[in-house]
Amino acid sequence: MLSDWPVDRPRSWTMLVNEAMGKETLDGLRTGVNRGRPWGEQAWVRQTARRLGLEFTMRNPGRPAKRKGNQ
Repeated sequence: MLSDWPVDRPRSWTMLVNEAMGKETLDGLRTGVNRGRPWGEQAWVRQTARRLGLEFTMRNPGRPAKRKGNQ
């Protein structure tokens, strides 16, 4: 161990870290890692991205799709 925990470790720590994640959670984490986007509750993510100048990570990659009237 590199250092002591800042809080008491939960008794079920091993079970918690080995528990399978749901598809939605796993997809959200993967998107966050791949895009450099904060991960968590949507309101917190938007606020944190704005505060850190990461708004671009909230948009889809690539050029925006053309609108039907602007061709």
